[in-house]
Amino acid sequence: MLDVRSTFSIIIPTLNEEAVLSDCLLRIRKTEPGVDVIIADGGSIDRTVQIAIEYGATICHSERGRGQQCNAGAALASGDTLIFLHADTHLPEEAIRRLREIFRDDRVQIGTFRISFDTQHWLLRLFCFLSRFDMGRFRFGDQCIVVRKSFFNTIGGFPSWRLFEDLELMRKARKKTRIHQFPMTVVTSARRLIQNGVIRQQVRNSYYTLLYLLGVSPEKLAINYERKQKGLTCVSLIIFVRFPQPGKVKTRLAMSIGHAEASRLYRLCAENVFEETKRLSGNIRSYIFYADKNDKDSVTKWAGLRFHFKPQAEGDLGKRIDAAFNHVFRQGARKAVIVASDVPDLLAEDIKNAITALDSHDLVIGPTNDGGYYLLGMKRLLSELFLGITWSTHKVYEETLKVGEYLGLKVHYLRSLDDIDTEEDLNRWLDTSSNVDNPVRSAMQNML
Repeated sequence: MLDVRSTFSIIIPTLNEEAVLSDCLLRIRKTEPGVDVIIADGGSIDRTVQIAIEYGATICHSERGRGQQCNAGAALASGDTLIFLHADTHLPEEAIRRLREIFRDDRVQIGTFRISFDTQHWLLRLFCFLSRFDMGRFRFGDQCIVVRKSFFNTIGGFPSWRLFEDLELMRKARKKTRIHQFPMTVVTSARRLIQNGVIRQQVRNSYYTLLYLLGVSPEKLAINYERKQKGLTCVSLIIFVRFPQPGKVKTRLAMSIGHAEASRLYRLCAENVFEETKRLSGNIRSYIFYADKNDKDSVTKWAGLRFHFKPQAEGDLGKRIDAAFNHVFRQGARKAVIVASDVPDLLAEDIKNAITALDSHDLVIGPTNDGGYYLLGMKRLLSELFLGITWSTHKVYEETLKVGEYLGLKVHYLRSLDDIDTEEDLNRWLDTSSNVDNPVRSAMQNML
């Protein structure tokens, strides 16, 4: 047994990780402020490097490829124990303290954590459960590999591969020592699984792993994997909803037509939006952000399991919209569109037009006739659009465009639609809407 205090270097390979890197580094600095952190960047063109500098990390530039990046970072590390951490993975708060105790034993050369995901899914829960057992041939980098630097150098580090560099490191290590499993759990993002479909992505991962184990060239597998990955559309649709309980929705309208009728109108509008989303591509990930965190079960039963469900953040509407966009971009979205659930004439075509327009525009906006907007689309998080806006007024659309102009954004405008907040709005919509086949119209005309 050694009685020497271990020192650690955390090495994070990155490539355009601005959406997740801040949270990762913030957690590290809160729990272990002085630890050596090295960002091994493979050529990011976003704010990844700037964020790393802001958090006092050492920057190491390398050719793209996780194996090469990790090796370059390890070469600069001052610690005698290396922690290879993915940018979208969070260490537990007690990680460094517990690792320091574990690595006092000189028999411990290398190990990994248990894993959990930031998204609930039965298949992911199964993988988390299996990670508690010593499945030696299937230890992956997202489980956070921790290894003594001397041992890492002895086995030659990672291979210079773009895929399965983690499995190869483990194979070499297993020939010389036991691979330990630490009694702690890291939390990793399911963003790539979500954007591609959890089951579909895991089937693909298993298929490529099998080919690797059968001896297919990792370089050949990487080329094919990346080509397939680029073909997947990374689009997220966000729908803001309230559970249609009388007295909690459309309260201004309810002053004229009653709470039961106002609640029914809102339910019809929201269900019409749900139906329209069925006409969208299967590559679009649809989220429902519900207003009351206690309504998850009710909203899930109402809307159906084809959506991903998240509670809205605290704060005014701007803060809630900003947090929703931030979440889906963190999950890997390259385009994101948010829509209201109280716009009866919203069609799948409006959403499709917004997604297409984002190919050549920075911002897409669909105005409502009362001065707000029913749809907003963007390709990156634009938090400035939600600052200083006088929400729930006729100035929202105008003020949002002013911010967009100040930011120099190229904006695409969709058609104007009605949302319904008052009896006057309802009557105007019934008189002027051109969508005579709208099921909401038929139901409201019969009710009124």
